[in-house]
Amino acid sequence: MPRSFRVLQLNSARKYIGEAAHTLNLTEALRQRGHAVWLGLRKGHATFDVAAERKLEPIGFNMPHRWWPPQDAPDLRRIARLVREHKIELIHAHRGKDHWQAVLATRLFHLHVPVIRTRHIVTPLSGNAANRWLARRTAALVAVSRAVAEDVRRTGIYSGERLALIPAGVDLALYRPASAEQKERARTQLLSSLEAPAHGPPLLAACVARFAVVKAHRVLLAAWERVVAELPNARLLLIGDGQLMAESQALVRARGLERSVVFLGRRQDVSELLDAADVGVLSSVGSEGFSRAVLEYMAKGLPTVATRVGAVPDLIEDGVHGAVAPPEDELALAQALRRVLGAEAAQRLEWGRAAREKAERGFGYDTWAAAHEELYANVPGYQHLG
Repeated sequence: MPRSFRVLQLNSARKYIGEAAHTLNLTEALRQRGHAVWLGLRKGHATFDVAAERKLEPIGFNMPHRWWPPQDAPDLRRIARLVREHKIELIHAHRGKDHWQAVLATRLFHLHVPVIRTRHIVTPLSGNAANRWLARRTAALVAVSRAVAEDVRRTGIYSGERLALIPAGVDLALYRPASAEQKERARTQLLSSLEAPAHGPPLLAACVARFAVVKAHRVLLAAWERVVAELPNARLLLIGDGQLMAESQALVRARGLERSVVFLGRRQDVSELLDAADVGVLSSVGSEGFSRAVLEYMAKGLPTVATRVGAVPDLIEDGVHGAVAPPEDELALAQALRRVLGAEAAQRLEWGRAAREKAERGFGYDTWAAAHEELYANVPGYQHLG
């Protein structure tokens, strides 16, 4: 292992979404490898609160949505003070706001430390003059999937050694396959509060996703109506919250799915809930730079049904780890769900075992942190650091 790094991670996300979880998880992974990591987050919002709950000791920043000197200036000074007081060697930013703050702080306060940016989303990266100025002062950009890397590469402002592909990681100890006894206990506890199906043992599909347009619960529920018409013992567990939750609940009532769809809300025990599931589901229609939920399903040893967006093709191979379907296609998604849920238990077990093996080979915390160590050691601007 290389020498220990001293890193300041910054993320301005308010909501605790995938890229926020990525930052918190990377902080954990790097610390487990012996690195000193400071975590700067927007105070007063969900991401900061979750980091505090996880005892990651977040540092509060203002990080206003727009440039506003009265609130941005203290943030820039705070970055400079942290770098100098703690002898921080690299700044790792995860969103546009904190990326700009990191670069401006290094320029204004003559901080001779490189800035690295991770890009999490598959949306067009503008090649305008402002982004080109920012890119010239950024040591490297990390893409979390091939889809993100291709999107960035098209602009031409990050290339060669300055564009790195490092997929996200998962805590393989927290997300691990349940034993037969654990699975039975989890299912018994969950099903005790549900109406028992009249057509055989229940088949449980779990979807961990916030209720937002991009997650496309409307497509999933339309597909699910077709699934239960053929598999009446199937039950869909929706784990998460969000602005469109009430809309999804109304859709369930309108489609007469109250008996087969269960809203579990935002939970802290996601790993335990997944112990009860037979299949993991993702119905997103875009912008999945990297799907944390899919990786967690894989680590839990669950076969996965997912739409072919973002990083999903990097993770799930149809017929090997579950099934994939085109986005916005309720018929194809229903067919994929029926194929996996309706398979023999031994086949689902085999798909899940292959998924876990893939997660262990390339996506554990140790592998993830080691990839960042290599990047940190070789970014332009690191060599002169003391």
